[in-house]
Amino acid sequence: MSLGNYHTGFTASRLTTANSDANSVFQGTFRGALGVMEKDELNAPEPVKVAQVLERAITANRPRKRYIVDPTFFRFVPMLKRLLPYALIEYAHKRLFKLT
Repeated sequence: MSLGNYHTGFTASRLTTANSDANSVFQGTFRGALGVMEKDELNAPEPVKVAQVLERAITANRPRKRYIVDPTFFRFVPMLKRLLPYALIEYAHKRLFKLT
């Protein structure tokens, strides 16, 4: 699962343009990245978790500046992005979305 994905109707509602399917140099890359995103979106948790955290924020006597909804692993991603070299983060993103 990727950071920030929740299972909503967004994936089923996605439209592509005629140019998206045209014989372009980027067509394979586009299809690969889109396939990864669609798989992540379809296998993501339901948005009810977001609603629960939002309710907690609204009803808190002293709300925090930020609330984390994602699973525990993703709580460490911002810290890792600060600690790891940019090139490594860029490489990981390219691998994740099948861009290399």
